[in-house]
Amino acid sequence: MSAGMVYNLTPAVENEERYDVTTGIRRRGSIVLNVTNLVVGVYLPSFTPICVDLAHKTAEVERNVKVVVDVSATDTVIKVAKGSLLVAGMFIGNGSKGATIVSVDKSNTDYDAITVDATLGVKIAAGTVLFEASAEDGKTQKHIANSALYGRWKVTTGINDITVLRTAAEIEPSKLDIPFSDNDKAAMKGWFEFNE
Repeated sequence: MSAGMVYNLTPAVENEERYDVTTGIRRRGSIVLNVTNLVVGVYLPSFTPICVDLAHKTAEVERNVKVVVDVSATDTVIKVAKGSLLVAGMFIGNGSKGATIVSVDKSNTDYDAITVDATLGVKIAAGTVLFEASAEDGKTQKHIANSALYGRWKVTTGINDITVLRTAAEIEPSKLDIPFSDNDKAAMKGWFEFNE
C-alpha cells in the first residue's frame, strides 16, 4: 500500500440470487444507457428492468415502482418502495389512470413518497406496480423492458456502457429492487421466466 493511501471503502455485497444464474444469457456487445434524469453516482441494482433499442444499441432504465401502502381514491401522495428512479415532471400510471409527479421525497427510511398533481380516482393496493407513463392519463407505459441489467452499475457522467441479459429463468420478483410491470412481463414471455 502506498504511503498516505487509505483504503476504507467497504464493497457492496449482493448475496441474493435474483434468478437462476445458470440460465442467464447476455446480449452481445455493449449497450449505451441513457442517463438523463438519473443521478450521477447512484448505483442501479442488478436485474433492473431495461428497454434496449437493439438497432441502435441504446437503452432506457424502466422507472417502475411498487406501492407499499394502500392508496385511496382521494390520495395525492403515493408511498412506494425505496430506490425509486422517478423525478418531478414525469407521468406515472397503472394502465387505466395516471397523474403528473410534482415531487419525490426520499427522506423516509422505509419508503419514497411521490406527490402527484391530481388524485388517481381509484384505490391502489399495496404491492401494485406503477410505471412511468408516456402521457398523464397513465394508460401507456413509456418504455417496455426487453432485458435486465446484468450487474450492479454506477451511473457516471459521459457514456455509460452496460451489459444486459436477454434471457433468465426462475426469477424471484420479491428479491428485485426495481419491479417489472405486467406489460414488461408480457413482452418478455418466453425469454424471462418469473416465479409467480
